[in-house]
Amino acid sequence: MGLAGKTAPSFYRKMNRKKHVYRVISLVSLLVMAVAILSIVYMLFLYRQSNRAYLELAQAARERAEAQAAEALAPPETETPEPPAETEQPDAEKPEYAVIPVDFDYLTGLNKDIAGWIEVEGTAVDYPILYDATPTRFYLNHTHIGAYSPYGSVFMLSENARDFSDFNTVVYGHNMLDGSMFASLHNFEDQTFFDEHDTIMVFLPGRVLCYRVFAAYRTDNLNQIVNFPTDTPGDRQAYIDRIYTHTEKAIFNPDIEVTSDDRIITLSTCIANPAYRYLVQGVLISDREGISATAPVG
Repeated sequence: MGLAGKTAPSFYRKMNRKKHVYRVISLVSLLVMAVAILSIVYMLFLYRQSNRAYLELAQAARERAEAQAAEALAPPETETPEPPAETEQPDAEKPEYAVIPVDFDYLTGLNKDIAGWIEVEGTAVDYPILYDATPTRFYLNHTHIGAYSPYGSVFMLSENARDFSDFNTVVYGHNMLDGSMFASLHNFEDQTFFDEHDTIMVFLPGRVLCYRVFAAYRTDNLNQIVNFPTDTPGDRQAYIDRIYTHTEKAIFNPDIEVTSDDRIITLSTCIANPAYRYLVQGVLISDREGISATAPVG
């Protein structure tokens, strides 16, 4: 009896300690779970906020361009104009302008780093292009107004010329789970989609560039500019030849011949494996002067 009496309190103390440990573990687990849930909710909030901001930006930039174009092209409130002099060139000989659908005065007023605007046929890609000259790749996780966001921006690095005059201009964008940014570039993994959608448009202040898609493939996660010099025609041809050596998720347009004299665009996005990137590449087929929404045509 005496031994049992001495043992019982010790037994209960051990049980109480175990219960306390279990309770602490449970509380910590609940706390970790709550933090994880809050983090997910916060990330989803940032996703939605960033997506809405880009949609609103596209709408505002286009509406301003359309309004200014309508104002610029409206007939003047004057008397009937005199017929043109005989020495004036006929309309057929006037230069042909491409239309720039966004207002760059408005865009650069928001952020001087906005260098252009990109659209990719058949995809959700319809975004400003940010020129990132920072050593930290600021626009990898910041929006066009400098706000932190996992969306980041569609951006190019200062390794490239801002005016897309290089042999190979590389533009980056995240592969977002909600299908935004550059996620829909993965549509080019499908042969039918690749065959039916081959146009990349880049709008710059005063210029309109049109590219024809000629390649889409998975490649290693190497900087396409730093690791592959293109200073000489031989360097450029070596880079072109390397493109056609890819076999992973690789589709090419056999009807397009790319030469060292061409200019190409490389759209780069991530995949699940961080050791690789997915690239969609186009060759420049048209570089035309663009008509500003505020300038009269002709």
